[in-house]
Amino acid sequence: GDDGGFHEFMASVDALVMGRKTFESVRDMEGGPWPYGDTPVWVLTAAGVEVPERLKGKVKLTKGSPQEILTELAASGAKDVYVDGGETIRGFLAAGLLTRIIISKVPITLGEGRPLFTEEQASQIKEISSNPLSCGIVQATYACK
Repeated sequence: GDDGGFHEFMASVDALVMGRKTFESVRDMEGGPWPYGDTPVWVLTAAGVEVPERLKGKVKLTKGSPQEILTELAASGAKDVYVDGGETIRGFLAAGLLTRIIISKVPITLGEGRPLFTEEQASQIKEISSNPLSCGIVQATYACK
């Protein structure tokens, strides 16, 4: 099926940073291979999280401010970093460390939930493109001010 350019996108990044909750969701998905291949994944967690044997060497547990994490990633040679997970994205946006955000909008009606961004954070981004995919998902790209 149409992966929305995900594999091509993953090939363009040097590392991925995600929060513990996002990691647990992806880690616990049934079926299929680890979606991030050999791209190093840094999981932000203060308390730690279980990393299955199959992901050892691919996942690093870390903690710190967004700036500290990016400094550590830069020291490891990473230049283009993919940040995933609501709380993690909000933290990096608040620190002024994101240049663009790509949001995949899935056409599902939710009964409840929380917004991805506060009103103030939403004012810091501007939609620059929108790309409908054959599977019904719409990918919107935003520039961060």
